[in-house]
Amino acid sequence: MTDQEIHLWQAFREGDRSAFEALLRTYYQPLFEYGTKFLKDRDQLKDCLHDLLVNLWERRAFLNETENLKLYLFKAFRNRIFKEKQKTGYLSGLSDGDNQEFEADDYAENLIIQDETSREQQVRVQHLIGRLSKRQREILHLKFYENLSNEQVADILGISRPAVANLLYQSLKQFREHWHLLLFIWTVF
Repeated sequence: MTDQEIHLWQAFREGDRSAFEALLRTYYQPLFEYGTKFLKDRDQLKDCLHDLLVNLWERRAFLNETENLKLYLFKAFRNRIFKEKQKTGYLSGLSDGDNQEFEADDYAENLIIQDETSREQQVRVQHLIGRLSKRQREILHLKFYENLSNEQVADILGISRPAVANLLYQSLKQFREHWHLLLFIWTVF
C-alpha cells in the first residue's frame, strides 16, 4: 500500500470525512463494476455498496490496519453481496464455481476486446469468454482487470494461492486453445 493509502485509511478510521470522500471517489466505481459480476440488478447492487460503505463508516473506529486497501474493500464487498444474496435466496452454491455460470456482462468482455480492432475478433473473444466457467472468468477479472496478485485473488475468493495459479493457468490455456481453434475454423470458412 502506498503512503497516501495508509494515510487515507488511517484518517478514515479516525473519522475524517474528507478521507471517506476520497475513498468513495477512488473505489466506488471499481467496486461497483466488480459487483456487476454477481448482481445484475443495479439498484440492488447500489444498495449493497451503500450498505457496505455505511457499515464501514459506522464501524471505522473498530477497523484494523490493512496491508492492501483495495483488496480489503473488494473482499468486504464480495462478502456483502453474498450475504445479501443468501438473505434474499438468490445464492445457490457460488462457492463451487465450476458449476455456476459467472454473470459476466459486457464490461469484462469489453476490457478484453478493447485492443482488438475488428468486429470478427470481438465476436471470437465474446464466444470464448462465454465458454469459461464462472470461477475462471472471476479470476481473470481480478487478476487482469483489477491487477491483483495471486495471493490477493486467493484471499478474496477464499482459496489457496496454488488453486488460483492452477485456475489461472487452466483458464488461459483453455482460452488460448479455443482461440487457435476458432482462428483456424474462421479462416477456413
